[in-house]
Amino acid sequence: MNDPYSTTIISDVLVEEIKDALRGKEYGSVEIYIESGRVVQVTERKIKKILRSNGNGNKKEVMYWKPIRNGK
Repeated sequence: MNDPYSTTIISDVLVEEIKDALRGKEYGSVEIYIESGRVVQVTERKIKKILRSNGNGNKKEVMYWKPIRNGK
């Protein structure tokens, strides 16, 4: 019987687990933990961006990332 969480042969079950973790994310990360050639954990981290004051009472969003566009 093939192990659906093996890293040797990537199963459709494993691919779906990863897709589910990525689905709907705007900010955050997905971590895949592997032990002895098996995926044992998929951790989803959600990042909530908040507004910061720029010192004069106005609020602005602070971005620390650069979007990738068209693979460039």
